[in-house]
Amino acid sequence: MIQDYKKGDRVKLMSVPDWLVGDLPANEKQHILECVGKVMTISEVDKYGYYWVGFGEYKTIGDDANYYGHSFCVPPDCLQHA
Repeated sequence: MIQDYKKGDRVKLMSVPDWLVGDLPANEKQHILECVGKVMTISEVDKYGYYWVGFGEYKTIGDDANYYGHSFCVPPDCLQHA
């Protein structure tokens, strides 16, 4: 059953599609796979119906804010409501 999620929902990452990590360098692949089982917040739902999640933090220095971590999109079948 496909769940209906929206921006701001807290979700648990249940899996990662092969197409997301298949061509990544080993260290990047490992970082993303380590996110499986963790709870994240949906930051965006794109026009293709993919859900953008991230695991990291924003660091503000002066007027600049940078995100450090991983942000990626997954289809709804990779998520579960937290």
